[in-house]
Amino acid sequence: MKRNCPALFLLLLLIILSPSLSSAQSSSENSPKFSDRLFFGGGLGLQFGTLTLIDLSPVVGYRFTDKLEGGLGFTYKYYRYKDYYIDYYTGQRYDLKSNITGASVFGRYHFLENVFAHIEYERLRYAYTTYYNAGSGMWSEGQVANIDSFFVGGGYRQRISGGSYFYVMGLWNLTEDAMSPYSNPVIRMGVIIGR
Repeated sequence: MKRNCPALFLLLLLIILSPSLSSAQSSSENSPKFSDRLFFGGGLGLQFGTLTLIDLSPVVGYRFTDKLEGGLGFTYKYYRYKDYYIDYYTGQRYDLKSNITGASVFGRYHFLENVFAHIEYERLRYAYTTYYNAGSGMWSEGQVANIDSFFVGGGYRQRISGGSYFYVMGLWNLTEDAMSPYSNPVIRMGVIIGR
C-alpha cells in the first residue's frame, strides 16, 4: 500500500473536490480574487527534557469553496533523546539526535460550521545516527530514511475572525511505519490566518 499512497490520496481528493468545484461556479463579478482565498498558518510544538522535540509545521492553502480547502504543508522537526546509549565499558553517554524535514498535501472539508474532515499525504526525510559497540570501542554511522504517511481524520475549529481560526484535530496514520515519528492517534493543533 505504501507505493499507492499518492495515487490513493489524489483519487480521494478528486472524489471530494468534484461535486464542490462544479457547484462553486459563479459569475466572474461575484467571484473573490485569488489572493482573498489564500490562507496561511500551521503549528508549533515544543518539548524539553530527556526527550527534546522542536516541531515547526507551516502551511499555505487555498479555499476552493466556503466548505472545501486544501494546501501544502512543510515540516521541520528536531529530535534528541538524551543518554540514548551508554557504553558500559567506558561510561560514555551518547544522545540520539535527528533532523526530520518533509512536505505534505492536504484536503479539508467543513461539513458543519466548526467540524471538518481531513485527509493528508506526507513524506518525511529522517536523518539520524546509529551507534555500534564493537569489541574495540564505539563507532557511529549516519543514516537517512524516507517515511510516507497517509492520514485520515477530522477536527474542530474555533473562529478567531473572518477566515481565521484555531483548530484541533485527531488523525489516524494508515501507513504506520516503525521509523515513523508518530503513534496513532495523532493529535494536532494550530492556527489558520485568512480573509
